[in-house]
Amino acid sequence: MSVFEISEENLEEFENILGIDITDDMNREFYRGYGARDDDGNINGALVYEVKDLDDDDRDTVSRLLFIKADNEETYADLHKIYKEEGVVDEYIAETFYEFEDEEMASVCEKEGFLQTQKESEIIRIKLKDAVNFDFIKKIKKIPDYIVKLEKLSVTQYRAGIKNCVFSGQSGILEDLSYLPMGWFDTGISSCTITDDEVNGFFFLRKTPSGVIVPVLLYAYGTDAVKNLALMIANSVKEAEKRYPPDTEIVICRTRKQSAALAKKLLPGIKGKPAFFGERVE
Repeated sequence: MSVFEISEENLEEFENILGIDITDDMNREFYRGYGARDDDGNINGALVYEVKDLDDDDRDTVSRLLFIKADNEETYADLHKIYKEEGVVDEYIAETFYEFEDEEMASVCEKEGFLQTQKESEIIRIKLKDAVNFDFIKKIKKIPDYIVKLEKLSVTQYRAGIKNCVFSGQSGILEDLSYLPMGWFDTGISSCTITDDEVNGFFFLRKTPSGVIVPVLLYAYGTDAVKNLALMIANSVKEAEKRYPPDTEIVICRTRKQSAALAKKLLPGIKGKPAFFGERVE
């Protein structure tokens, strides 16, 4: 058996074990991974993580473990070993953490020294048909002209808006916002606010290869920022209703304080599944 880095050259081999969404994310700036191959040449394990705060000189670099699967305990151990000896060392990672709903993933990590707890997941899943029926969305009968779809922006406008977000410390749930091209988002349902030819609000949504919609950034500034946030959400939901089936899944990540507060306000009573949380100082 051998363990090795997942790279652009061998990524395609891992789609069956990783799934199409994580495989697609492996092309992003801060995603890393290691794979395992048995003696017969078959892929039999993989570990994927995202490096965080790598570009922030004022913070320690940390890592979010996103996925680990193997077909035996030895392979699990070898994947953890290469991550600790190469990934942690090469990236100067100070701490690793995870959230898994999968009990097997959590169990093998706990054996590797992670301090683990169980609580409600930071992930909420709803259907598009549920979002369409939010009271505040049904009350908005007309979307003003200054709220537009992302596809209406020029690349120059998009880049200027992204610079404003990054400068203001607003990146939503994205570690790599400044690296992503406009086309990475669903430009037909993502919304923007334009005032005096300046982009001063974004609601970015990603439609993953598997068909799941993920809100990734909600930010606006200026006099009517709060009102514009609601208008952008309403516009995006209405546009998504035109394009996608009612049962399309929307995955809301409450990993930041702002997103957690917004979810609590807009989705009262909706809970996440039980999940396992772990952390380990490296």
